[in-house]
Amino acid sequence: MKDMKMNYEKRPHTVAGIFETEDQAKQAEESLIDQGQFHSEEVQLLKPGDTHMQDRLEPETKAIGKELFLWHYILGAAGLVGGLIIAAIVTTVGPTFTQSSPMLTYLVLAMFGVFFGMIAAGAFTVRPDHDPLINETMEATRDNKWAVIVQARDRDSQQRARQLLSPSAISVIDTL
Repeated sequence: MKDMKMNYEKRPHTVAGIFETEDQAKQAEESLIDQGQFHSEEVQLLKPGDTHMQDRLEPETKAIGKELFLWHYILGAAGLVGGLIIAAIVTTVGPTFTQSSPMLTYLVLAMFGVFFGMIAAGAFTVRPDHDPLINETMEATRDNKWAVIVQARDRDSQQRARQLLSPSAISVIDTL
C-alpha cells in the first residue's frame, strides 16, 4: 500500500530575517547559500514594497491546500465513525428516548461526529505559527526594511538558517 503523506510541503519550516539595508540582506542571502548550504530557490530576498510578498512567504499554497483537504477528510470521517459508534452504544444501553428513536439518534450523533471532526481538522491545519512571521515581515517591508526568507526542509536546516541570520538581522522569526 502506498505511504500516506500527511505533510505535502517540500519545505515546511520558514525563517525570516529583517535587515535595515539592502547590503546586509544580500550578505545574509549569500551567507545562507555559501555557508548554510541552502539552494537559491530556498532563499528569497524581499525588498521594501515587494508586490509578490505572499508568494514568497507561502510558496507552497497548493501543497497546503492538499494537506488541509486531507485532514478535513480524515478527521471528518473519523468523527462520523466515532459518532456512529457512540450512537450504537447509546441506542443499546442508553436512555429510553435514544432507544425509541434509533434512526434519529444515529443521524444526530453522526452529524455531531462529522462536525467535531471538521472543527478538529480546522484547528489542526490553521497554522497560527505562520502569522507572526508573515505580519512582522510585511510590517518591516512597509517600514522600508529588507527581509530574507528561508524555506527549510527540516528542523536542522531551520536552526542553521536562524544561526546564520541572527548576527546581522534586526530580528529573526521562524515557524514551528
